[in-house]
Amino acid sequence: MTIENEAASEAVARLGLLKPEAAKTISRLLLAEMGDHPRAICTAYRKNGVQISREEKKALGIRVNAFLSYAAFNELSEAGKGAPLSAHETTLLRATFSVLRYRAVEKQTDFRKQLGACFLGFEYDVLAANCPTCIGLNGTIARSAKEAIFPNPSCTCVTANYGLRPKVDWLADVS
Repeated sequence: MTIENEAASEAVARLGLLKPEAAKTISRLLLAEMGDHPRAICTAYRKNGVQISREEKKALGIRVNAFLSYAAFNELSEAGKGAPLSAHETTLLRATFSVLRYRAVEKQTDFRKQLGACFLGFEYDVLAANCPTCIGLNGTIARSAKEAIFPNPSCTCVTANYGLRPKVDWLADVS
């Protein structure tokens, strides 16, 4: 399983805005080189295909000129129907943060080997301080990089937008 598939599955399951089978769509949308914000990617996705009717849009409480294809609509869970224009975006954004953390860790592989005992691990860098779990993790060192890539099960963040950075003890005794 690729990191894109894992991140998509985690985001879909955790947020519950999309049906489980929509993880394939989120994974596919992640394959872009992340040159565009998830909002633009998901708007293009919702725009592609036969659009739901004006009456259906009104029933959902969205503007009639908004884009929402039947394909995108059919992926919404009951919870996602409460925010039909942002359900895919929020889910993709959460998955994107996991993929970015994974890529950051992967880039450091050679660096970690060169540093040896000086490399202490990956430190949590919390961007939004509204989740008690993330607040508690901020500045701590992850026990393993793999463990830190995906949000802690007790995290209440919607997008889990924390980062990981290498923690190095430049003065460590390496003898």
